[in-house]
Amino acid sequence: MGFPVRVCLISREYPPDTGFGGIATFTRHLAHGLKAIGHDVQVVALAKEGNQPAHQDDGGISVHRVTPLPIGSDLGWTSLCMPYSRYVMRTNSALFAKFAELNSIEPFDAVDTPELLAEGFYPAITKCTPLTVRLYTPHSKFIAERLHNVTDTFDHQFVAMVERMAMLSADVITSPSLDLAQWVANDLGIAVDEIDIVYNPIDPADFSPDGERADFKRTAPSILFVGRLEARKGIHYLIDSVPKVVAAVSDAHFVIVGDDTQNAPGQKSVLTEIRERLDSTGCSRSVTFINRIPLSDLPKYYRAADVCIVPSLYDNSPYTCLEAMSCGRPVIGTDGGGTKEYIVHGQSGLIVPVKNADAIAESLIHLLKNKEERERLGLNARKRVLEVFDRVEIAKRTTELYEKAAERMKEHEKTGLYGGDARKVIYDADEILYKFDRMIGDLVLKHSSRAYMESIFKLVLKRPRLIAAKLVLSLLETVGLGRGKTALKLKEQIRDNERIKLMLAQSEVARSSLARKESSLSSL
Repeated sequence: MGFPVRVCLISREYPPDTGFGGIATFTRHLAHGLKAIGHDVQVVALAKEGNQPAHQDDGGISVHRVTPLPIGSDLGWTSLCMPYSRYVMRTNSALFAKFAELNSIEPFDAVDTPELLAEGFYPAITKCTPLTVRLYTPHSKFIAERLHNVTDTFDHQFVAMVERMAMLSADVITSPSLDLAQWVANDLGIAVDEIDIVYNPIDPADFSPDGERADFKRTAPSILFVGRLEARKGIHYLIDSVPKVVAAVSDAHFVIVGDDTQNAPGQKSVLTEIRERLDSTGCSRSVTFINRIPLSDLPKYYRAADVCIVPSLYDNSPYTCLEAMSCGRPVIGTDGGGTKEYIVHGQSGLIVPVKNADAIAESLIHLLKNKEERERLGLNARKRVLEVFDRVEIAKRTTELYEKAAERMKEHEKTGLYGGDARKVIYDADEILYKFDRMIGDLVLKHSSRAYMESIFKLVLKRPRLIAAKLVLSLLETVGLGRGKTALKLKEQIRDNERIKLMLAQSEVARSSLARKESSLSSL
């Protein structure tokens, strides 16, 4: 593979418009790391809800924002039965359509996607570009461990199946931790050494010990937590540690930065739940809650903290840990997931057992009472970031994986399912949704006379000519004329009529794509 490499990063999440979690953060760091070593980087991401498709420039990175395609937009039964799968199909179709458009103008050398929600599925089955799939946390793990209240339904299993197909069809799979790689390898039935370990990248210049500090309005020793308020992040165990910490260090103050979620029992507010816990122990004044803040402001908060805490029940490799380390802060993490691979226990931070509020409290008390130990761990944490996690070095390692993907694709000489026009896969996706919707609808109507009558009534109001044609056809078939010319003509008209919305949606997408392509070509 020659240099510079032309790379497309496909990711629903990309700051600042969409996503503030690990995928968005990783994608941006990787994009800028690749650009820093001379590569041409294009990003295809979703637009902020309510916004129109747009092209943005992020410091020399071309970011193409798209909105979900209108495929399956008028489907009712599928939306009811498989809302997650329908979302995956619509958004993935939009992301791939833009990628295919850009690729047709100037082919990419590599495409890089997350495994989450199968963003690499279309590139995987079309085989149009060497594909690297990057692990975060697959849907199958969410199902197996009931993370984020994901249940074992057909809808979720379908998403997990499509993710597996994308991973197994990729040229390279990479993971940010061995812990996650081992779990996925077992789930896919492959050897763990088939998955390359590449750590998450960080920009140590932005996340630096030097610079402005946030004002916590107190001079007391501070403990910082950054992350969504949800069970998986271990927030409940941190809150349960507060009384013990405050009893030992009376002026200790906890700063919790992150959005509330409705993931408490009964789909209630987690923030409300943990506030009630604090009230019951009389520790409410020792904790300050702050809503999510822009990524660019995070370094100020890390610098202002004496200790940072990442109490996750599971995280493949939390960015909050890496960001705090890069800012020279001592970090306490758990052994749940990949955090233990980022922190070297006793050298660049401390690792405590997962789901253990007492262990969290003891480690916090130890560091709050020992300034020299905090400084030693913070300095070592910063040193480890510079040596191992700098995004330029991670980008160099990733480039090696792109070369590996290109070699594997050439070696296997696999031909995609769609030959020269990969965009045909989008039309097939629409057809699958349409047929599935019809199947579910037919089953429901067959066993529900009320639903059948409601369906007929709506159809009469919405498309009277279509229902009239169907009635005439039914009458012809009843009297034995179902194979006559009139009946066959009616059948053809009905079929065409039922597909008219799909055809209009597809032609609109095609016209838009062609116009953009012609505009790009005319500027050459």
